[in-house]
Amino acid sequence: MGTAGIKKALIKEPKQNVKKYGTGTIIELGHSQNSVTVYLDKTCLGPNTKNPETTISGVKWFLIREHVWTDFKQLYPQLRPSEFFQTLTTENKDHKILEGNNKVINVGDVKTSVGNIGVIHLLIPYTAFPETEGVEYLRIVGLDKPQVLYCHFKFPEHGYIPLENNEKKATYGQTVDVEVYTHLLPNFENRSDKFVFDVELINKGKAVAVQKNVEILTPGSFQYNARKSLRFLIDPEWQKNHNGQQLDEKFYLRLKGSIGFTAPVLISADAVRDSGQYDSEKATADWMRMEHGKWVYDNSRELLVPYNSMSSLLAQFENEKNNQIQYIGDIKYLKKEYDPCGYSKITIKDENDGDRTPLVIFDEDDANLDRTSQIFGITAGDSRKKISITLDKLTTKDVFCQGLLLDEGQKHTTQTNVFQVEKVIAAIRNKDGFPTQEDSTHNQQQKNAGIATTKENKTDYDVSKSDKSYNPSQIQQWQSGVDYKFEGDSKMIVMPKYFYNKTFLDGKINKYPAQVTNMLWLFNYFILSDDMAQNYFVPISTCRYPNQIAKIKVYPDIEWEVAFMVTVGKGYSGKIKYSRERLNGYHQNYNFRYLKSELNIEGTQTSNLGWVLKAKAVENGKEHEIGIESIKKVIDTAVGAFNMTRQYLEVFNPSHSDGTPSLAQSRRVIEVDFAIDPPNIGFALGWKFGKASTNEIVPIYTGGLKADPLIGLTIAVDLVPLIKFLGPIGRVISWIIQFIEWLSKSDLYITFEVSLPVKADLSLSYNRVDGFSNRGKQKMWVEPGVTLRAGCKSNEVVLIPTTTRNGVTEASEVEKWKVEGNVATSLTFEKEWGFDKGPGKYYEKSTVNFKGAKMTIVVSELISNRRIDFKPTHQQVFTIIEEPKDPIYDSGKIYIEEKK
Repeated sequence: MGTAGIKKALIKEPKQNVKKYGTGTIIELGHSQNSVTVYLDKTCLGPNTKNPETTISGVKWFLIREHVWTDFKQLYPQLRPSEFFQTLTTENKDHKILEGNNKVINVGDVKTSVGNIGVIHLLIPYTAFPETEGVEYLRIVGLDKPQVLYCHFKFPEHGYIPLENNEKKATYGQTVDVEVYTHLLPNFENRSDKFVFDVELINKGKAVAVQKNVEILTPGSFQYNARKSLRFLIDPEWQKNHNGQQLDEKFYLRLKGSIGFTAPVLISADAVRDSGQYDSEKATADWMRMEHGKWVYDNSRELLVPYNSMSSLLAQFENEKNNQIQYIGDIKYLKKEYDPCGYSKITIKDENDGDRTPLVIFDEDDANLDRTSQIFGITAGDSRKKISITLDKLTTKDVFCQGLLLDEGQKHTTQTNVFQVEKVIAAIRNKDGFPTQEDSTHNQQQKNAGIATTKENKTDYDVSKSDKSYNPSQIQQWQSGVDYKFEGDSKMIVMPKYFYNKTFLDGKINKYPAQVTNMLWLFNYFILSDDMAQNYFVPISTCRYPNQIAKIKVYPDIEWEVAFMVTVGKGYSGKIKYSRERLNGYHQNYNFRYLKSELNIEGTQTSNLGWVLKAKAVENGKEHEIGIESIKKVIDTAVGAFNMTRQYLEVFNPSHSDGTPSLAQSRRVIEVDFAIDPPNIGFALGWKFGKASTNEIVPIYTGGLKADPLIGLTIAVDLVPLIKFLGPIGRVISWIIQFIEWLSKSDLYITFEVSLPVKADLSLSYNRVDGFSNRGKQKMWVEPGVTLRAGCKSNEVVLIPTTTRNGVTEASEVEKWKVEGNVATSLTFEKEWGFDKGPGKYYEKSTVNFKGAKMTIVVSELISNRRIDFKPTHQQVFTIIEEPKDPIYDSGKIYIEEKK
């Protein structure tokens, strides 16, 4: 902006409601003062302004939300100021233009609705169009009494149930977000204030869940409104009280709270603290937010919960799509057709994978021309993929088109009549297929197109139109520009993503924190199977080849990998000596390292034991740690428990002098058993959807074992929490407290069992199409029978014992949940020696048999706050890899030359 024109605005007295805001000022209207007068004089103009009096008298004032102005500036950064002003006022009506000098701005000009309370507005003086660059504009905010503006359900972009296309719905088992929006609760000027409130989740007039003592601290300077987010789990148990399978249950939110303090304050006895409450069932206002220049709804006063679970809705979605494919019918062509309105080839390509060979599903010049039964598979997540469908030699324009299988008067010159995403008409079908009849206009069509008549093309038979039509976009929930787009006449881009079921084990969990269940949905995809795929389709039609269907399968983009390593220094009986053999290397993308922990038994050091275990789930390229940190904590716990057991051995002696039961009897005392021969083991197992050699998408399993040497290891650590806390106080309570401290550090429970010595280096890769393929060298020194087992436990909450001291009971009860998993797999290495009579030589033969891999997941909950015990609520064994019928390694007979 130059040196002419309006540069600032002034404010008339009184100014008690005017405050310094950054380098400018802000005017607060609505409490002590309800209006302000703004004006210009010659000091407000640039030195080169030609007509100062005219500029001052003709001043205009542009009043708009500051965040709206900023949002449009980010949306249209390339526009000149005049173009920007025209675009802003055309696309956004939430603004005011006031005229004249000495203009009185009332609180009503700013606070036009409840949505404008506490929202900062810009007041920009201008002549032709408003600008903020080089102009000292004003800020105005309309204030009201402290209040809760809303407590609503917050929804993601496509809702919790994208298939329903309804922003108000979520299913049982899902975790929903709630947003609280307040005005002056707390007031940022009172630095010690905080707003403390409870939120109830209401169904049928009753609170089914509550979050207590939620706090909002002061949000920051000149933040008149504050936000707070929280979550509620829609408990699957509530489905039992659903009002009927055809109706949605309605849930609401009820909030009540008041101002508290973050530090000691001096207030009078009769002082009334600000309070706030909100009942979304009684509320009438709907709220929107600005996104890319558009006002959109992202919250709701009510939550609708259908009877069906998310898994049922996903299954229904797939059934509806598959049924429509069957209703439309993919017409099978066995020979080349010759209608001038047509194409020669259909090709599907993954535009995100440059290395993948495109799939040709139709080629009229190939002997096997129609291969539309083939499905193009991809992996995708929440981020969309780009899949192109291209038609070679498309000729629908400037040729005769009879509009076969189209509405009357329609032709294949329109893109959506070729790629039929909006409407497709099925052909007449009987029990034998699609009957055809000769096209009497065929020869004239060829003549008009300049095509010579030959023996092959002189006749043509076409299917007939039925009275049944379908809308593929509607059934697949597609929107143009979002789920698909066109690039020219002959190319369509499909942009699918995967709809995850983000509920965990529908109907199998309850009473778990919302934060816990929000992560556990990943276990829905722990075992990868073909029925997880989601199908999409595009009918493709011309007069030559109507109703060909391109089909795409989308598999979840989730990868699991579990790896562990065990290292133990060599140990000898008698005089203790030990050394360490290290297993170096980079295995399955894990850098293994050693962890040292001394194991003392009767004061004698026998060995050093180190463990490393890592697990991850990768979803859409984002890694999630599933409650597994380091197995070292288990060893710390085991050693600590053992040493404390030895230290207080007399406490657990069965024969007490006073005749009372020993703690070992009354408390099912912890037992720690070790039987260790020093091994070094590294093992990893990973799985995800990927491409087989045929480009088919299948579960891919990768794994490896490295043992150097594996002599034998059996560890059993029983860390069951003490059931009752009775008996002597003194050293016993001290021991309990120490033990609980140890237990709180334990995230994992691992058991490895290895029966006999092994030294091996083996890498495996498996999928159901290609089977096993050995990727590395096979080095084995083996004796039969090797088994590895691993179990992992995640304890979300520490349990603190109830104790009695001097007649006073001290108790702390914490809700607790537990998820346990056990991975079991075995590799059997066999070596056979014999004598072959034919060649008269001794031989040896080595084989490796893989016994498959299974995972058991157990979900348990605390059955009593007084009795520390767990009740399994759900248990399931999953087969990760089926046991192959044949050995995964067979050396065949190797003849041994005798030494002479």
